[in-house]
Amino acid sequence: MNNLLVTPIVLLLSVIPISAQEIVDVDEAFQNAWEMAYAGEYETAHSIGSAILEISPEYHDVRILKARIYSWNGSFADARSELQVVLNQSPGHKEAHLTLIDVEIWDHNYQQAVEAGKSAARHHNVDPELLIKLAAAYHLNGQVDDAMKTLAQVERLHPGNRDAAELRETLQLDRQPFAFSASYTYDHFSEVYNSWHSGYLQLSGGTSIGTWITRLNTANRFDETGFQPEIDFYPEFGDGWYGYLNFGYSSGSIYPEFRYGGELYISLPANLEVSAGARHLRYPHNNITFLTGSLTGYFGNWMLTARPYFTPSDIGVSRSYNFFLRRYLADADNYITLRGGFGFSPEERTFQTGLDEIFLAESRFIGIEAQKSITDSVLGFIIFDYSRQEFLFNPDNFYNRFSLQTRIEYRF
Repeated sequence: MNNLLVTPIVLLLSVIPISAQEIVDVDEAFQNAWEMAYAGEYETAHSIGSAILEISPEYHDVRILKARIYSWNGSFADARSELQVVLNQSPGHKEAHLTLIDVEIWDHNYQQAVEAGKSAARHHNVDPELLIKLAAAYHLNGQVDDAMKTLAQVERLHPGNRDAAELRETLQLDRQPFAFSASYTYDHFSEVYNSWHSGYLQLSGGTSIGTWITRLNTANRFDETGFQPEIDFYPEFGDGWYGYLNFGYSSGSIYPEFRYGGELYISLPANLEVSAGARHLRYPHNNITFLTGSLTGYFGNWMLTARPYFTPSDIGVSRSYNFFLRRYLADADNYITLRGGFGFSPEERTFQTGLDEIFLAESRFIGIEAQKSITDSVLGFIIFDYSRQEFLFNPDNFYNRFSLQTRIEYRF
């Protein structure tokens, strides 16, 4: 047959109604209908679904698929009718409950979405997916406190749930769109260097396109005090996609004259997230760029992140690797994290020599951090790190460094 005729014939056949007599295997037919529906071939998928139901009227997944197709076409009443058939026969059918909540949300009936979610929760009061859907319905209906309570229930059962953490962040921005933080860090060295003192004041807020953070850093090292204003922005590009942008400036010798960078984060299936980006530090007589990225996995109440750094130079590419293992406690705001890393990396808190030189020094560190809610609006945070750092002026010899960082955050 002439290939030019194949496509029109296939398209013609795809809209011919399917009869029950043509169905050989209902499961295979359902799979075909599902694939066609999600490819946008709604009429054919609907026709196959109707044929399957003539053979197997209690094939609930088919009715749920038909309900979604009705909704996508704006026929919300027909969608509800199909779902009601399923729920009358099987009151605890999880997928039917989830779909009904979606239908009400898509039809902008947020109060009905809440009622559908509450009905679902009576059957599945420990299911995180359904509870998060109910919390989302509460949020859309303007019931932020109820949404937060429902999320708290999820987080008690599944503290590391990523979807719950993302929704909580959205709710907090609606409820308390700004946050003010103050931080102090103390570094003690086993020899050679006097102790360092540093800190920052930070203000952050949310917008419809992402979160912004402004920060004023200050530090005292080598009997010098410096300041660095800095801004971060986390733009949101769509479901599961967001970015990181950074810019900072300083006229002193403690900080780089300029620093800027960016990174793109992408959510993947199986509760994974990857990112890739770069940072650039510009000193009066030297520049340095390092490439970085991350791979993060969420496993129940745990989060594991690996972040490498690659720094090209005239003598090759240096590498360092950092790892973070976090255990969520009551919710996403309360956690404890084990930290560690090793390799050759540029010391951002640079050991200045008076010549504006930048060194690559080997270091190894291990530490622990924790964050805890003090009240609904106040968070406390602490990090303790122990590191073995190579002497810049005496390679292969190491000193000990002990670092303690504290931070308090107020949301309003």
